[in-house]
Amino acid sequence: MKIAERLLLVVVMLEILVSGGLLVRKAWSTVPRIPNEHLADPLIIPDLQQLAQSAANGTARDWTRLGEALLGKGFYAHAEQTFRDALLMDPNSLRTKFGLAFSLDRLGRMAESSGEYEKVLAMPARSEDDKLTHAHALYAMGRNALRLEQAEQAEQLFRRNLAFVPAAYQHSKLLIRSGRAAEALPTIDRVLEQVEFSLEFQALRQRALTALGRDREAFHAAAMVERSAHLVSLNFNTEYVSPFDQMTGIARKMKSLEQLTEGAALTDFEKEVQELHDLIGDTPQISKQAVDEQLLYNAVSRQQPERVFELLAKLRALGQEHAWMLEAEGDAWRMQDDSDRAAASWQRALLLSPSRSLHDKLAAYYGEQQPQQRDWHLGRSALAAGIATYRRNHLKDALPPLREAARLLPDKGSPWFYIGEMNFHLNQLEEAQSAYQKCLELQPSHGRAAKKLGHLEKDSAHKSP
Repeated sequence: MKIAERLLLVVVMLEILVSGGLLVRKAWSTVPRIPNEHLADPLIIPDLQQLAQSAANGTARDWTRLGEALLGKGFYAHAEQTFRDALLMDPNSLRTKFGLAFSLDRLGRMAESSGEYEKVLAMPARSEDDKLTHAHALYAMGRNALRLEQAEQAEQLFRRNLAFVPAAYQHSKLLIRSGRAAEALPTIDRVLEQVEFSLEFQALRQRALTALGRDREAFHAAAMVERSAHLVSLNFNTEYVSPFDQMTGIARKMKSLEQLTEGAALTDFEKEVQELHDLIGDTPQISKQAVDEQLLYNAVSRQQPERVFELLAKLRALGQEHAWMLEAEGDAWRMQDDSDRAAASWQRALLLSPSRSLHDKLAAYYGEQQPQQRDWHLGRSALAAGIATYRRNHLKDALPPLREAARLLPDKGSPWFYIGEMNFHLNQLEEAQSAYQKCLELQPSHGRAAKKLGHLEKDSAHKSP
């Protein structure tokens, strides 16, 4: 009997130990917390729940992935706690530490955020990506200092990070604002040697030269501002968060659509788009317009006018009207050999959004029967082509379509202004002066042409003996 009692006691003790261990483990285990929200996008919360389940049974990397997904949808408080839990498992993760600092940044806790960014900088950079993360962290600290109105500290932080172009921009801007434009110019010129057509740095250069009284150089810098289209990303937040936004919800489905190969069958692609359209329903979504537009494009590509009209009726029942809808409607009427209705739809689309394709379609419609209207649309198309070529910085290649536009639009000053611009930047100043004069003859109120012509005439007079 004593043996039986002892065995029973041993069994009971084992049960107590095992149960106690399980209770302790459960008490100390971390459970992912996600928002309990009803959102317009029906996929976000289920996607987050799936990531949370993976984290609960997974590693620190899974927790970090969940935190990034939460960041992508703006759940910064939940992301903060998730990153903290991930760091308990792996305190040496640069990626996780940066995620925590960014979460605090977005929550408006700037001083606390900068403290975490400082910890990121203290961690070794083992790859080029890590080095970029360091640059982003130091830049974010500078921006936090600006938000806290600590200009001197911000200047010091940006100075430590001058190899990072956004930091070089902020540092130069602070110097110009504080009356030290001459100190800013070397940094500005260094960046422009790397990125000649940076809109932000060309504008900074103009401000610096104007502040220094170097008006002639400032005028040429202003001309480069007009010509420049390269945008430096001064706020890395969007670039950092955008991939995380695509981890969940409708954005994830949209990304999958974008990754479909061009060789995929159109019917398969349309099936995917239609499924996404049905999922969104009538709920307002930023992505909904892209889906609707793609469905219309598919119907036009497959030469299905009835399908186009069906889709348009549904969109209009929801109160929508866009240029791309009207262009598709015109294409559908053309498929049904009703060219007059097609042209009417395309004309309405032009009122909403100028487009080379619309001008070309209307030029073909008018043809030899109405040469005046045809040439007007051909001229507008040529002008758009010339400006687009100019924006790609192909100045010589832009001149032929611009000259064609001037021929086809003999009463318009705009083609001559851009012809002047091409010649100005090609340093063909006599040709530029002549083009600006022609522009002003046709359009006396053209302010930019008058300003450029005034500068050239003044410059020419200054050079004359």
